[in-house]
Amino acid sequence: MPLVKCDFCGKEMIRCPSHIHRHNFCSRQCLADYSSKSRNPERYGTLKDYTNISATFTRLNRVMNKSRMTAEVRTKLRLARVNSGAGVAYPKYYGRHEHRVVAERILGRPLKTGEVVHHIDGNVRNNNPENLRIFASQAEHAKFHAELNAVLKMINS
Repeated sequence: MPLVKCDFCGKEMIRCPSHIHRHNFCSRQCLADYSSKSRNPERYGTLKDYTNISATFTRLNRVMNKSRMTAEVRTKLRLARVNSGAGVAYPKYYGRHEHRVVAERILGRPLKTGEVVHHIDGNVRNNNPENLRIFASQAEHAKFHAELNAVLKMINS
């Protein structure tokens, strides 16, 4: 029987070929330590690949649950939830921030990674196209606010 090393502590153990896996542990404690972010920070990030997991589950849900989230059901759920909150968060349009959907319609393309949508009047619920401005980056958006605050400070003093 082959010798296999524990992936966490390195202890050698004898395993039959059918019990040799991608990760092998000598005890449940070593498995728990290996899977712990605090006890194994350098390897923790390599345990599972979560990139694009939302899109993956959306696709799986469409395939495995065809009758559940039809367009009619999505519309019904949206209408049941619209304007039901405290009014402090961004309104959503089918699970996406409404101001980003409106900005994409204005541009005629999806927003690029890092692009920021700014509400000119400061009202996050006002998603009128004339009230939205698109910045290429958060840095550009922050610079705009710094300049605006400087002008307001000059006016008020």
